[in-house]
Amino acid sequence: MYKEIFLRVCKVYVTRYTEHSFRFIFDGKEQELIGNGDETIMVKMHNTETVFKRIFSEWSIGLGESYCEWNIEAKDQEYKQFIFIFVRIAFNKKLIWKLSFLDIIRIMRAPRSMDMFFTNWTHEADINSHYSLSDWFDNIEDSNTFYLIWLNARYIQYSCGKWDRLTKTLEEAQVNKLEFYAKRLGIFKKSEGKTLLDLGCGWWGMMFYMAETYSIRCKWLTLSVAQADYVNREIQKRWLEDLVSVEVKNIHDMEWTYDYITSVGVMEHITDYEDLYTKVSASLNKEGKALIHSIFHPSKEERIVDPFLSKYIFPGGGIPQLKKNLEIFGRHFGYVDVNELPQKSYPKTLECWFTAFCKNEKEIRKLLEEKSKVRDVDYAIRVYKHYFTSAYCWFYEDELIVNVLAYN
Repeated sequence: MYKEIFLRVCKVYVTRYTEHSFRFIFDGKEQELIGNGDETIMVKMHNTETVFKRIFSEWSIGLGESYCEWNIEAKDQEYKQFIFIFVRIAFNKKLIWKLSFLDIIRIMRAPRSMDMFFTNWTHEADINSHYSLSDWFDNIEDSNTFYLIWLNARYIQYSCGKWDRLTKTLEEAQVNKLEFYAKRLGIFKKSEGKTLLDLGCGWWGMMFYMAETYSIRCKWLTLSVAQADYVNREIQKRWLEDLVSVEVKNIHDMEWTYDYITSVGVMEHITDYEDLYTKVSASLNKEGKALIHSIFHPSKEERIVDPFLSKYIFPGGGIPQLKKNLEIFGRHFGYVDVNELPQKSYPKTLECWFTAFCKNEKEIRKLLEEKSKVRDVDYAIRVYKHYFTSAYCWFYEDELIVNVLAYN
């Protein structure tokens, strides 16, 4: 039954998205070609009916885990076209209404699984499970190695770049963002000696860029012990001891006052926005400015959580609601200015991470096999591949990457 539902969905899908055709092999049996696109996407599936039953009842979890268990097989660069079928059916209501009433009911029922939420119960454990890979490695240097294999750059950032029209590489996009945020904050060469507090994750790109380019004195708060260890060693390598420091500390416990406060990719990891923005406002010097960069969503839900990402990638995480956050900003700052990064900035960034990850898969596999506690290396690698691919598809269809400048 579920296999037939999917085939009907796919036949409707290719009437709207015509670039690709699809050839499915279900439990060794080749299906008829669907679509007339110039490029054919080949997808092999095992335990087919069980897989589609999981997908239509568990949605994100069923889809991601079936891929990680090798019940779904596709070439790395073609897998996203398979994911797009489910994502676009969810977003494009006109496609759904072309299906039978019973199929519509079955499909609309599936997103209820979005209520699934996974956490380690403490903020510290949630952050370190991802940014320090505490469940995978005993040695924090090994967890840093894992990320540096596919993130490495002069100014490492684990957040989306700013892809302007002429931008060609991820490194250009990331520097574009840093320079744009410097201008948003009013940081120029004359800002030498002023102070900046950077909250949370993002590795160390923001701090080192501001210190090396503008001689800003930067402090970074993080709960990731692995990132803090790496940054401390990098500070010494770059001879920046007088300008940059890092402290393992909850961002809600910030102290002192600063000329600038930044947060890039942190709002997805917290829930008490009222407390955070209250403290950010109180921690700014007179005429100081704050800049918050985050994925936001415009729906009425307070937070949106993807179950697969919550379970395997970002425990405790979720995408905050834009309107609510702006209302809180308005209570604590006299001036609030919202700016969106160029369209498709996040999908382009994710595509670069995915390409780098796949290109260096042998090195990543060797690291996991020799240094990690991971029992199923294939599963772990596919967790990250599905993370990059599914996130790419969702943000390609529904992207809202916002930076909020606020001051009094």
